[in-house]
Amino acid sequence: MNRILLHSTSLCLLCPTLGAANMKEGNAADAKPQTAAEQLATFTVPEGFTMELVASEETGLPKAAMTAFDDAGRLWSATATEYPRDNEPGIWQQQGKDRVVVIDAPLGKGPHTARTFADGMMMPLSVLPYGRGVIVAQGPEIVFLDDKDGDGKADERRVLMKGFGVQDTHTLPHQLTQMPGGRLVFSQGVLNDGKTTDASGRAFDFNKTLIGSMKFDGTDTRIIGAGLNNIWAWAHGRTGRVFLHEANDLGYSVVPFEVDTSFPSFKATKLHPAAPVHPPTAEGLNLGGTGFSGMAICDDKSGSYPAPWQGLLFVANPILGKIHAVSTTLGDNGVWTFKKHADLVACADPMFRPVAITFGPDGCIYITDWYNRIISHNEVARDHPGRDKQRGRIWRVRHKSQPAPRPLDMSKVPTHKLPEYLTANSTWEMRAAWHQIGYRKAKETIPALVALLNQPQPAADAKIHALWALEDLGHFDAALWKKLLAHSSPDMRREAVRALSSLRVPESSAFDLLQPLAEETTWTVRYEILRFFRRASGPVNPEHIAWLRRWSASPAPQTKVGGWNGPYLALGGSYERAFQDFLLMLAESKTGAALVAESRWDKVLATSPAPTTEEIAQVAKRRAAVKAALPLARAADGKLVVESLCLTCHSIAGKGAGFAPPLDGSSSRDLDGMLTAIIAPNEAVENVFRLYRLEKKDGTLIEGFKRSENAGEMTLILMGGVETKIPLDQVRAAGYIQNKSMMVDITANMTVAQVAAIAAYLQTVK
Repeated sequence: MNRILLHSTSLCLLCPTLGAANMKEGNAADAKPQTAAEQLATFTVPEGFTMELVASEETGLPKAAMTAFDDAGRLWSATATEYPRDNEPGIWQQQGKDRVVVIDAPLGKGPHTARTFADGMMMPLSVLPYGRGVIVAQGPEIVFLDDKDGDGKADERRVLMKGFGVQDTHTLPHQLTQMPGGRLVFSQGVLNDGKTTDASGRAFDFNKTLIGSMKFDGTDTRIIGAGLNNIWAWAHGRTGRVFLHEANDLGYSVVPFEVDTSFPSFKATKLHPAAPVHPPTAEGLNLGGTGFSGMAICDDKSGSYPAPWQGLLFVANPILGKIHAVSTTLGDNGVWTFKKHADLVACADPMFRPVAITFGPDGCIYITDWYNRIISHNEVARDHPGRDKQRGRIWRVRHKSQPAPRPLDMSKVPTHKLPEYLTANSTWEMRAAWHQIGYRKAKETIPALVALLNQPQPAADAKIHALWALEDLGHFDAALWKKLLAHSSPDMRREAVRALSSLRVPESSAFDLLQPLAEETTWTVRYEILRFFRRASGPVNPEHIAWLRRWSASPAPQTKVGGWNGPYLALGGSYERAFQDFLLMLAESKTGAALVAESRWDKVLATSPAPTTEEIAQVAKRRAAVKAALPLARAADGKLVVESLCLTCHSIAGKGAGFAPPLDGSSSRDLDGMLTAIIAPNEAVENVFRLYRLEKKDGTLIEGFKRSENAGEMTLILMGGVETKIPLDQVRAAGYIQNKSMMVDITANMTVAQVAAIAAYLQTVK
């Protein structure tokens, strides 16, 4: 039998498992916990900024997973003290120890006490305040907890969506965010597969990394994006632009999002076979790390951070314990570029784990600090005593120039006053006014909203929020929309077109309104026009399709660009044209961007036996020997090995093949975990990097990493980055080997000094 293996004498010593299971994980297993007061002294912030403690385990908030402000200015959070507990479907039927909590007056001097809104929870990972209660993502469900009697505690629980996969705790549904059109969005990570049902009874598969959207009552669920590996961010700017990120630094650490986009991931999933895959958006940004888990935009017009911090986008990095600052620039060609600035926050306490960030009503960033020695899943046992289950903090970053916080309860603002707040300098006030108009169904505000939209003075952001309020009220006026569609701001034009769908404007009426946009050059506006005709009720109208085809009449540019899991059509015209043509194809048949069927080759073929007691002891002994040799190890020798061999899979500072997670930030990461992955990769393997085995009909075995599959062939990457394509009609059997890493222990024939040199070099990589 022929056999193509993923190991040879010239292959990388650090397989993707190292990147996924250890190098990304930044553990500090020997760290000594500090009190919140002690930790406060370990922070570093730029001149003029201070760190303030909002709440901690000492005031009733252990292991907060994220935070969100409601329209009354209250801070909501949830504890997740059981995390992580993978592949345990039975626990979600049990009464849990966790709680959804509220801090009623969070803006003043803390620390503040958190009161319980709902208990008996099990690892809730996301909360979204809404109306009298809160929407919560918890394990296999998204639920609404309602406070019907107004006593400050949940007294009714309604399931909005159920059936999410619970195979992996850190990729459960998360990032609940309110969006225009009376909808909310959420994300799921790459390692979970489920069969979901929404509140209307509609059932569908929800597998791998997907972005979902539904109405607040749990109906009309849609899948609006696919790919990347875990999207722990959803930043919604004042003009409606959306940014998110990939958890790993693979060229997607800041991503402008468009509905219907398919991104690359470790397990390729496309919304439609014809969908182009989005190219890298932030190559060269190199934030360092593989665990980004939060994003926030500083876009208040006043009252928040001064220049040069105003207008920046902030990214939370729990691996390196930093809050990065990034500027965003939109080019004339419609392409965003990003530049890294000095970090906003760093911390000398290795247990600082910023897993979520958000701006508050006071214009300050609020940081959810997971506070833990161990941030990873894999090379450290789930029940390892080093996993902190009790501590957790929320911090506030304030600048000395900011005015004293002005508590404001928008839920109590008289209805007729709400439109005035749509022009507020504070993004929170603007958003809360929009929310309240929709929640109250305040149709009496329609004249004021229309008047605001007809005035020349308010900026596009205020008008867009007024448009969203009209959209929530179901109000459409053709004469008004004619003005909005002619606005000089492409953001305004985009949102006006998008609202035509949610308002269910008849296609014939919209077609007449859209005629002045026949020569529209902004890609995002074109995309919304194409989506409108795809979503509109009724049969396909050939006249309308012929009008849309004008944008695709010229030859499509085909410039290519490299990148993680690439190549791709390049941004700046080639990708945008392909995405436009994809949306046109959907409009021509009025079909949704349905997910392709799951592969018959994604099953588990076999399970590798667990290591014996003797094998575990041998690994511990060898790890100890390498650690003892480190003081005499030559990092220069290790650098030669890593740069000549390992970058065929990984990357450092953007150099290297990079189909596996980058090695940036290794100097901040755990030595024991790193060594475990090098010398015993099966003990640290993550499901994404399980060994994939394919047997051809001629008996040839091929083992490696499954990159992608289409209707005709499968692509595997062998160790070292070598790519091979196998026609599906030649495949006899294929699938994953559970608990078996892509990498064998190729250090078995290396000296302790050689392994120590590799580790010594990696400890220098920033």
